Amino acid sequence: MQSLRKWFYRPKKDDQSLLAQFFYADEALTLVAAELDSFDGREDPERCTALVNHLRQCQDNVLNICNKIMDVWIPEDRANRDFRVKFPDDVMQDNLAGQLWFGAECLAAGSSIMNREAESAAMRPLAKALTKSLENVRNMLREYSLRSTHPGDIFFTDDLYIDRIFESLKVFDRLLAEFELGYVTAMVPVKTAKEYEMQQLVMVDR
Repeated sequence: MQSLRKWFYRPKKDDQSLLAQFFYADEALTLVAAELDSFDGREDPERCTALVNHLRQCQDNVLNICNKIMDVWIPEDRANRDFRVKFPDDVMQDNLAGQLWFGAECLAAGSSIMNREAESAAMRPLAKALTKSLENVRNMLREYSLRSTHPGDIFFTDDLYIDRIFESLKVFDRLLAEFELGYVTAMVPVKTAKEYEMQQLVMVDR
């Protein structure tokens, strides 16, 4: 029944709404993840590496679309990310979202961040909470994108399901911001307050 519903109500390929973009990006991610799960990397290491890279690209795409959805749906409730000013300039790159997702999954599965056992153990509960929250958001957005009662990104104020999505997005965004700060701080040296002040002075002098 679910497969029939998905067939009849799936967004059109030419639909440029964020929900449609999410639906197809999430579908692509699911296919790559399924192939990777059934693949024996020992038989073809190069293919395995290519699949992992593709997986991270798909994760990056899905998460970037989720961020756009949150910008539109909960603009006043986005988590504060002022901490990014202390990150090295090259950290805020295009695929940071995918790296965070991949890192959270690895931590949740028991891996460590570059052999930093203490930091990894401290962040593991947060990583598990984040991956669980993200899975919940994906399921809810996937379900909502299949509803035939709303066109594109338009939703109705009396739709209780969208209220649940809003709350799930808020929780997810808070966890993602918290994980981003902890993960990047553990991976690279962040700017001290003095270094940030010096950078601001240089920018003013220019």
